[in-house]
Amino acid sequence: MTTGCTDTPESTSTAQPHRTSDSGIRAGYQDAETLEFSPLIIDPLATEVVPVEGSDGRFWVAYELSVFNASPRDATLTQVETLLGGENGDVITTRDLNRVAANTMLLGGGEGSSEIPAGRTAIVVLRDSYPSRGEIPTSFTHRIDATFAAPGDDAPRLAGIYPDQVEAIGGAVTTIDAEPLVIGAPVAGDNWYANNSLESLALNHHSNVVIPVGGRITGAERYGIDFMKVDPVAQSSYNGDPALNTSYLAFDEPLLAVADGRVVRVTSDHPDVAPKVLADLQVVDDATGNQVVIDIGGGVYALYAHMKEASATVEVGDIVTKGQEIGRLGNSGNTSEAHLHFQLQRSPLLSGENVAWVLERFETVGALAPDGEAVMPPPDVGIRSAQLPIQGTIFSIPR
Repeated sequence: MTTGCTDTPESTSTAQPHRTSDSGIRAGYQDAETLEFSPLIIDPLATEVVPVEGSDGRFWVAYELSVFNASPRDATLTQVETLLGGENGDVITTRDLNRVAANTMLLGGGEGSSEIPAGRTAIVVLRDSYPSRGEIPTSFTHRIDATFAAPGDDAPRLAGIYPDQVEAIGGAVTTIDAEPLVIGAPVAGDNWYANNSLESLALNHHSNVVIPVGGRITGAERYGIDFMKVDPVAQSSYNGDPALNTSYLAFDEPLLAVADGRVVRVTSDHPDVAPKVLADLQVVDDATGNQVVIDIGGGVYALYAHMKEASATVEVGDIVTKGQEIGRLGNSGNTSEAHLHFQLQRSPLLSGENVAWVLERFETVGALAPDGEAVMPPPDVGIRSAQLPIQGTIFSIPR
């Protein structure tokens, strides 16, 4: 479930490899003696990252790269390397073609392939983890290897002088000396399951939510978690008829304020949809279904999505206290079964930048295997503090 970044060099760099020279040429390209096309344009969606300690005891760095194929020929990304500091730095991690494909999506639709058609932009989702906070580099960039298809008969006139393959540099990111927000849990009780949380092997239904909102492309659910309930023995999230919302263990569970704050948005009139049936969305804002958004201060908002119809117990303007019930868990909006989608963000809407967070206290009791077929013991069963439950974690929170 975690990436092997244990070979991270002990030294770190504070270089800013993404800056350009006075000529405007990006780092990694200044030494070229002959003018050539550089068809891959690489940028991070967020230039600064706050590391998060996961329930596996490792420290996660979560971000995305935008890779624009400016060539008139289709590109295939064959390797992505993360480099310490700048373009001449040591290699920290390497992803081969298959790993790249598993973590890449095209803007506008399409994922699971490392191919970028001419004139299209791909998003490479990166989730790396390190054994300790001190081993995370303060800055890093990336080297992407790519090949390009031969120009077809109808290709533009200059297509033939674009390179057949490249090593492109870009996507510089810095890790900042800040801590994720420590919050109370939005739910309570036994056998909660962290779904669509941080993981490195492939895209999931949060890491692939890279959307054009707020005038930019953003990883809108980077630190979001879908809180579900499971029966560890039956290895199931429901008991009874799977076509009924009431069969799901999480349905109608109370939802709790994670901090003191003021309610700024409430929607409670969406019907709960049938399990395993995705509802048609009339507008993007319908995706969250019934929701409550709480301003918890410091420009941070807590989003509770997919709540049960007519269950909100708060109104806009209400002042809430940590641990107060604000509504009930449901299955409204863009959802396939009863769960709470929870995240912190910099706006009442999903257009705000995602904010890193951890739970102040929970107890790990198991972990669902990546194939969903077995419950395994987590790396360290027991009470956890100031950590984020990573993908597959089964945990309990005292009521």
